[in-house]
Amino acid sequence: MTQPNDPTPQPTPGNRPDGTDQTQSIPQSDTQAMPTHYDYPGAAGGGPETDPASTADVPEPAPGQAAAEGVPFSDDAGPKSTRRRTGLVAAGLVGALALGGGIAFGVAQLSGDGAQPADVIPADALAYVRLDIDPSAGQKVAAVRFLNKIPEAKDILGADDMRKELWDRVVQESQNACLAKFDFAKDIAPWLGERAGLGVRPGKTDGQQNLVVVLQTSDAAQASDTLTRLTACSTESDEQTDVRTRDGYVLLTPKGQGDATLAALDKGSLAGNSTFSGDMGALGDQGIASMWFDAGKLATQVDAPGPTVGGTALSSVQGRAAMTVRFDPDYIELAGIGRGQDAVKRVDGNGAELASLPADTIGAVQLSGGAQLVDSAWPNLKKALDDLPGAGSGSDVSGMLEDQLGIKLPADLAVLLGKSFTLAMPEQALGSSLPTIGLKVAGTDAKRAEEVLTSLQDVSGGALQLDTKVDGDRLYAATTPGYTDALAQAGKLGDSDTFKTAIGDTSTMTGGVYLDLDRVEKYYLPEVGPEAHDALEALRAVGLNVSSTGDGEGTFSLRVVGN
Repeated sequence: MTQPNDPTPQPTPGNRPDGTDQTQSIPQSDTQAMPTHYDYPGAAGGGPETDPASTADVPEPAPGQAAAEGVPFSDDAGPKSTRRRTGLVAAGLVGALALGGGIAFGVAQLSGDGAQPADVIPADALAYVRLDIDPSAGQKVAAVRFLNKIPEAKDILGADDMRKELWDRVVQESQNACLAKFDFAKDIAPWLGERAGLGVRPGKTDGQQNLVVVLQTSDAAQASDTLTRLTACSTESDEQTDVRTRDGYVLLTPKGQGDATLAALDKGSLAGNSTFSGDMGALGDQGIASMWFDAGKLATQVDAPGPTVGGTALSSVQGRAAMTVRFDPDYIELAGIGRGQDAVKRVDGNGAELASLPADTIGAVQLSGGAQLVDSAWPNLKKALDDLPGAGSGSDVSGMLEDQLGIKLPADLAVLLGKSFTLAMPEQALGSSLPTIGLKVAGTDAKRAEEVLTSLQDVSGGALQLDTKVDGDRLYAATTPGYTDALAQAGKLGDSDTFKTAIGDTSTMTGGVYLDLDRVEKYYLPEVGPEAHDALEALRAVGLNVSSTGDGEGTFSLRVVGN
């Protein structure tokens, strides 16, 4: 799979109108201006944002609105350096300071304007991480409203400068005398901007992956001076860092990569990469943090074949993923998309079975299209079973399972999962006895699904005792007889505001998880310390919504809802 760059020639960001380059490897004296607005090319609904005159101009999303638009099918990838690079770690620390300070942002300036880190990272980057404490106006308002629901967050919002507190703590714990010489108010706060990013680029330096850390700055000269001195805190020659500046950002790279990174940037930025911008644009609002990676290209950077799954090397994984962390006044969301995993076929989903559970449900899991997934995944799954450690060469583990369980694979597994497979737990007193758990399967052969369950009960030797009921194409089962009948009735869980906010749109949901924290917090709150008690008590529910949107494409949304 190729990932074409935008064929349009990219302007050199560092060139002045007179043709001279304003980028230097040594701090420069002038302050670089930042662009007034940034928008990913090709972003859905893209275009300049309008600065509202007041917070009242920012509409508050309705519960369940702004559903997720992304799920990565690709495994997290990318080589991890096992050797410490002090300069880049220091840069990451300053980036974390920027994010930490962002928790205390207000709503006096709501523009979210300025260049993004992707503008100063070369187009050949294989992975990208962004932190932004100056997001869109709606994100700022939503973040403040959500964080005000969390007691500890109120204290953070009222802090004079969260970044200074974080800096002081890190310096103290590092016990690094060199770092201790830096004064936050004098050396860092005056130039530190509101955005930070990291790019992983092809190739390696001294056996280590080439990285570029970028920090937005309002004073390039002071930023370069401070970071040059900061990265010099390491005396190890192989841990030194190049410091460069470009378009309102300071760039930090492994020693010897500074000029090469600028040369690559002259050929085009990551923001101009059409594949990257298309993936990020599909996410919608980028929130306070986002990331993107190309698993296929990252795999080429792995030195060894690495582990395998079902006989397939992880290094051969393809596909791309993009994710974002963003706020709604009622929840914080991790949303993402996955693209380019061509071997994964689309699965039609519908979350109606989850929404129709009884209203007293405290936790539930649903999988749609399970039978379809089994049919397409069985060859690899069977190979993975037969390759299990200790199975021996030429073993037929799936055949042994068939004999022991009294079922036929994969046919009976597909029947049991059906078109929709749902596990649920009602509100109950937990801990004193076997919990009440229920199952409902919507499929084409409910009677056979019941026979499969009976076989599993027989194999359990009495450990598994289920009450079952078949009604047309549906199978209901539960550890408690009364709950079987409750599952067979049309429930009202989907009418709950808590459910709607946590799960969002269920019309195309392939997989979903729902947990009502308010109904189970009495079991875990007594076990947590006082520092976390109030924060956990302020959380209402958790919801995961996964959808298959096409062959090799999907979305996900993981939400934590506040009270």
